[in-house]
Amino acid sequence: MGFFGAPKRTTGGSELPAQLPDPGRLMAGSVAAMLLLALTVVFAAYYAMQAIDRAAIADEIERAERALLVVGSGPGTEARLQQDFVLDRARFVAPSGLAADEVSVPAPGRAEVLAWTPRRIGSDMFLHLAPLRLAATGVFLFGIFTILRKLLGMTRELERRRRDAHELALHDALTGLGNRLAFDGWIEAAAARGVTEIGLLYLDLDDFKAINDRMGHGAGDELLKTVAQRLENLAGDGDLVARMGGDEFAFVRQGPIDRAALAEMAADIGTALSEPIPIGAGEVALGSSLGAAVGRPGDPQLVAAADAALYRAKALPGHTFALAEAA
Repeated sequence: MGFFGAPKRTTGGSELPAQLPDPGRLMAGSVAAMLLLALTVVFAAYYAMQAIDRAAIADEIERAERALLVVGSGPGTEARLQQDFVLDRARFVAPSGLAADEVSVPAPGRAEVLAWTPRRIGSDMFLHLAPLRLAATGVFLFGIFTILRKLLGMTRELERRRRDAHELALHDALTGLGNRLAFDGWIEAAAARGVTEIGLLYLDLDDFKAINDRMGHGAGDELLKTVAQRLENLAGDGDLVARMGGDEFAFVRQGPIDRAALAEMAADIGTALSEPIPIGAGEVALGSSLGAAVGRPGDPQLVAAADAALYRAKALPGHTFALAEAA
């Protein structure tokens, strides 16, 4: 059982550091930027096409006016206008008979106008280059999409590592319990939620140093992990179990809680830890001392009161349990 009854790898009340940009939003923003860029390129190409068409038509109009001055507008001149002056489908026609894709200039001495189908160079280039442009755009967008996918993967991996690093910073590497940082965060979070009372037990293992020195650090580590597991087995929803350092542990329960309930908690912990712990081929019997206090989370006197009660318990015969006079 971990903080607030969740798995013990939760963060308790401690806030995560500043988060990296959300990968989904980053991807959506990048795709939107790509679409905007593509639309900008298409609009620029379309504008350039229209400008080239207008310039080409203006040039043909000027050429048609000069041609009429040279060859006149008599019968049979349409063929010469088409061949010598490159006026496609040149013909004399009433103004009302113009086709939608034709342009015209007045024909001197005639009620008709000279009409022809101008070359729209910009449109022709736009159509001829369309396959190449689409292929280049596809390659470009595919490259950008590939880069974005890699960036998205890197962002997710960095976010995962950031969370993992934060979790590791809140947990004791040996026992998996919360550490002092997690303890402080839990207390701060409880105060922020408006919790008015918590029960705090400080626990210290008796003669742990002697056992550690006699049996070796490996045996000492096994003892600490077994103690952590037994404490977690006693934790309920909303409880916190933390290793404060060395052989010192904290057990916190959210209130309201009275002194009798706190004493009962201490008795349960003492009973659980008094069971022999198998180490190698033998067993080790541990004793423990507990100091307890009831008070408001965030009150600096609460921790001091529990710590003082622990030292009073260690001074008592049998190293049992002491309850703080007041938090």
